[in-house]
Parts: sequence; C-alpha cells; structure tokens
Amino acid sequence: MKNFFSGTKFRICAAILTAMFLAVFISAVSESGASPVSSVLSYILTPAENLAVHISDALSDFNGYFVSSKSMEKQIEELESELNELRLQTVDYEKTKHKLEAYEDFLGVKEDNPDFSFVAGEIILRDTSDFYGSFTLNIGSDDGIFVNAPVIYSDNLVGVVASVSPKSCTVHTLFNPEISVSAYEIRTRESCYTESEYALSAEGFLKLSGLKKNTPVVSGGIVCTSGIGGIYPKDLIIGTVREIRNDVTGLSSFGLITPEIDYSKLSDVFVITDFEGKSDG
Repeated sequence: MKNFFSGTKFRICAAILTAMFLAVFISAVSESGASPVSSVLSYILTPAENLAVHISDALSDFNGYFVSSKSMEKQIEELESELNELRLQTVDYEKTKHKLEAYEDFLGVKEDNPDFSFVAGEIILRDTSDFYGSFTLNIGSDDGIFVNAPVIYSDNLVGVVASVSPKSCTVHTLFNPEISVSAYEIRTRESCYTESEYALSAEGFLKLSGLKKNTPVVSGGIVCTSGIGGIYPKDLIIGTVREIRNDVTGLSSFGLITPEIDYSKLSDVFVITDFEGKSDG
C-alpha cells in the first residue's frame, strides 16, 4: 500500500484528478462570464463595494436632511416674522381700543359740561423715581396747556399740570403733597379738602380733612371737587371714602379715600383748558 502512494500509478491518478478539477472550475467560471482572477477579486471586493454603496446612500440621506433642515429653518423664520407682525397689530389694536374708550367717556363729559374745553394727551413717560407717580404728556404750551390746568380721565380728577414746555407737560397726581383740592361729599354735602401724607399714599389713600367731629360722612361716600378756588371745575370725582377717623385733637374728623382710577393703567387723559368759574390767576 505504501508503495502505491509512491508509485507511478498514484502519480498518474493524481494528475488525472487535478485535470478534472481544473476542467470543472474553468467550466464554472466560463459559464459566469468572469475570469478566475476576476472571480476571486470579486469574492474579496464585493463586501467592500456593498459597504461603499451603503455609505453613499447614508451621505445622500444626510444631504437630504440638511437641505430639509435649511428649508424648515426658513419656514420658521417666516412664521416668526408673521407672529411679530401680528403682535404689533394686537398692540396697535389695544392702543386704539383704549383711545376710543377714552374719547367715548370724553364725549359724555362734554355733553354734561358744554363749558369745558379739552386737549387730549397721551402719557409718554412715567417718572419711576417719583413716589407719587408723576408722568409726562405729549402736549404742551403750543397746544394751549398751562400750569395748574386740571387733568381728568372720564369724569375723574387725575391731577394737575405742574410744569410745561412747548411740546410736553408734567402732571402731578393727587397723591403729590403739593396738591390740595377743595371738595365735598355728595350725600351729606359736607365740605372738606384733600391732602396727601407719605404713609397714607404708600397704602393708596388720600386724606380727607376738614370734616366735623361728628361727621355724617360714612364709608362708601363719594367725594367730588367743589369748584372753590377756580382751579378745578365742580363735580369731578376724586374718590370713595373708605374709613372715618377722629383727629388727634378730638376737635374734628378725617377720612381715608381712594381714587376711582388706577394710575398705573392710564395711557390717555384730557387736560381742561377752560371752564365756567375758572380762575384767571
């Protein structure tokens, strides 16, 4: 047996088998249309080609996503621009609405007081350093405004013009200690006057002084201007009585009143430039 593997017959058989294997391999390659070398290379390189195709597809998807993101970003910018425009329109609408409400109130006051002459003004600046809430209007001496001209909203007294320039004026509110208004309580007709004290102003109160010791004025009473002095026309509303207290001397009483308007929400007011009974001083 050992002699067979080393003998001539074995070598002949091995050569025949090798030739047959090569013939089968060549036949298979020929049927696929590829050379043996290219078939081997194809076997080796096909996975790499597949990987390259996969990477190319991924890059294509990324580029599409990038373009899509750019488009989306542009759409977002356009929407934000439209939203800002709508916000501005809303602000303009609210301003116009408040102006219309102020003018409607003005017409009512004008009908009740045909002797009043008005100039409409808009608040353009609030003095945040002023504890008593003074503010600036966009009207001045060029519009007929003068110092001590009363400022109103509807039929409520807001304050008085304190200083004037050709194009603007500064208004002091009723909380300013420099302002004192002659007044009366409409139910009892009792005369009185307003004053301002720092501690009371901090709580939102005006002081109603000059009441009798046993005053019939009670909480809930309405206080209006009396017209005495000729600075303020009669019957402008100053505020509502919240409390009555006895003076420290025991000889009189005083009240605490709150204005009928919220100064922080004011935007448009009217300055009265003339009225019946106005002082020329």
